Amino acid sequence: MPSPPQDALDAAKAGLPVVIPPGVTNLVGAIIKLREIPNAYIYTIRTVDAKVLDAVQLMQQNRAEYTGLEANRTSFQLAFAILYFGLTLIMILSAIWTGIAVANRLVRPIRQLIGAAEEVSEGNLDIRVPVRASDGDVGYLGQTFNGMLGQLKEQRDKLLHANELIDQRRRFSEAVLSGVSAGVMGVDDGGVVTVANRSAAAILGTGEKIEPGTRIDSLSSHIAAVLDEVRKSDRDDVRKQVTYLDRSGRERVLNVQVTVDRDVGAGQRVIESQYELDEAPASHTHVITIDDISDLVEAQRSTAWADVARRIAHEIKNPLTPIQLSAERLKRRYGKVVGEDSAVFDQCTDTIIRQVGDIGRMVDEFSSFARMPKPVMERKDLRNTLREATFLVEVSRSDIKFERDFDDEELACDFDDRLVGQAFGNIIKNASEAVEARQASDEGREEGHILVRAYRNGREIAVDVIDNGKGLPRQNRAKLLEPYMTTREKGTGLGLAIVKKIMEDHDGRLELHDAPADYHGGCGAMVRLVFPAAAQTISSGNDAEQETGAQAERTA
Repeated sequence: MPSPPQDALDAAKAGLPVVIPPGVTNLVGAIIKLREIPNAYIYTIRTVDAKVLDAVQLMQQNRAEYTGLEANRTSFQLAFAILYFGLTLIMILSAIWTGIAVANRLVRPIRQLIGAAEEVSEGNLDIRVPVRASDGDVGYLGQTFNGMLGQLKEQRDKLLHANELIDQRRRFSEAVLSGVSAGVMGVDDGGVVTVANRSAAAILGTGEKIEPGTRIDSLSSHIAAVLDEVRKSDRDDVRKQVTYLDRSGRERVLNVQVTVDRDVGAGQRVIESQYELDEAPASHTHVITIDDISDLVEAQRSTAWADVARRIAHEIKNPLTPIQLSAERLKRRYGKVVGEDSAVFDQCTDTIIRQVGDIGRMVDEFSSFARMPKPVMERKDLRNTLREATFLVEVSRSDIKFERDFDDEELACDFDDRLVGQAFGNIIKNASEAVEARQASDEGREEGHILVRAYRNGREIAVDVIDNGKGLPRQNRAKLLEPYMTTREKGTGLGLAIVKKIMEDHDGRLELHDAPADYHGGCGAMVRLVFPAAAQTISSGNDAEQETGAQAERTA
């Protein structure tokens, strides 16, 4: 018998039976310690069928494998969970990708349409929507959208071309209108100015420009009246001559022509883009053309009066000298022979001689007005000429108080000293006669005063002659500048006409105003002569403009 294994003996010491499994042999045994016999064991063995042993070993192996699997169950579960999660994630991502692909196929044409619409809203009409055969109805929508964009681009190009042509014509019209001397304005049915050139602003005295939207009645009530007349009549063309006084008191004569431009298609139905519009109301545009013929009228009057004066002077001057010589000869030869009627005879001959002298002086004035000498320009200080002219009148009128107010700086300009001195003397003489006339009609009134002042006003030199005489008439004041228009009993009416002609020859102007309110209560008149300042003194005059601003404001 084979000896029992030592480990089995050690195990049997506890008193429990110990089974000895088969090893490499087919023997199986058991050993147990005896309780009654000390240190004694019962040991028995027997042979076992090999198949049984194989089954036992297989069972042991299975048990060991199961035990190992039981020990590694958590790790296996974790691995299977991770694998399951990965497969699930892959399936979900695949489903999402498949859904996005399908949705993109459906939404892509719509998204392209939205993008193209945004580009069109920003003005890009060259954009096109790509169309595929598989897009179906959405693809047909894209084709329709592309066709619409093509039509829009073609219409836009036509509109841009038409707008460019209109803009070119507008610039050409503006260039033409700005170059003409006549004023041109476009006025709608409501009397609102839609367009106006610079000449219209210059003629109406509104500044450099007439803003669109300005009402015509706020610019000129006379032109508005002509426009109302055209509206009330059925005529398409009306021409009127308007005469009025401007802000400076000068008489202005305007030729106003109003032409009505009626729309050709007004009142007809317009069908566009398969939509029927309401009947369009008829609208009219009034084109107003304004020509300032004030200078032309004055020149015609001056020319006519100059011709009359020349003829009168020619017809009257010839017999004057024989009449005067004959009267003087009669007085010398028959004055002592007449006897008792010698006083009457002398009075008659003196009257003839005196009246012939008056007629001769009138003829001289006629001749002076008809043939004004050409001015010889020299650059001088205007104050010196003004002092001399004032002194000549002052020494002969001691009953009138003369005042002078001249700028401290030199008032240099180009003028003819003799002609300008004649103009100054005429104006100051008229002022003294106006003071005398008022004193004669109103005894006991205040002393006569005449203020002569000269100052620089920007690029101009102004000379004001202010008196407290009887003043100037408010009605038809500008006619005093015409020949043979006078308010004095013995006046010829040529004085102011000659002064005006002298001022025009010097590129200046003559203005008639009432006396300022702060000068002896505003009674009297103020005559202003304006000369252009010399070129090299303009800059210095601009520096002194603020210093003379108070004087200019006082005389405004």
